[in-house]
Amino acid sequence: MIKLAGIGHVLLRVADEEASKRFYRDVLGFSIAEQDPEHGGVFMTLGDGFHTIDITQHPAPADAILPQRGQMGLVHVAFKVASYAALREAYAHLLERGVAIQRATDHVCQRSVYFTDPDGNGLEIYYEMPNALALFPNGRGDEDELLPLSAAGDPLPGWLDEDWPGPAAMAKVERLRRGTAAAAE
Repeated sequence: MIKLAGIGHVLLRVADEEASKRFYRDVLGFSIAEQDPEHGGVFMTLGDGFHTIDITQHPAPADAILPQRGQMGLVHVAFKVASYAALREAYAHLLERGVAIQRATDHVCQRSVYFTDPDGNGLEIYYEMPNALALFPNGRGDEDELLPLSAAGDPLPGWLDEDWPGPAAMAKVERLRRGTAAAAE
């Protein structure tokens, strides 16, 4: 069996390398580990490895097909934040930078915000409950709930002001744990 240690990086072919570099650097907070002016390509990092996202210029972007909802292949790349406050800050930052948030979802064990990069590649920022894997050893079921969104300049949606996961979220966790444990027997 292969013993993988993690996902090293994702390579994205983009229509405008400079615009994508600015988006990942200025909006999402990546830094540039290396840029190859001779062969093209930018290796970008979140600081925990040499590169997390690589971007490279498409040779004929006008002829390229943009990612489409429902297509085969990559749907989105998810970035985890370390706290619920960081998710709130990310949501507000995306709006301030003019990034359209497509949806927000409560996945029971995590809350997620979905959007796209300049080329339409799906992206997600999420906060996961501490010990989520231990909380759901038999799975979490599928009780995802869409969360309300707000527009730039509007107050943030109320779910971002919660102390999450609070008592209501933990009651749902316990109910689902009992249900999945009973179904596994």
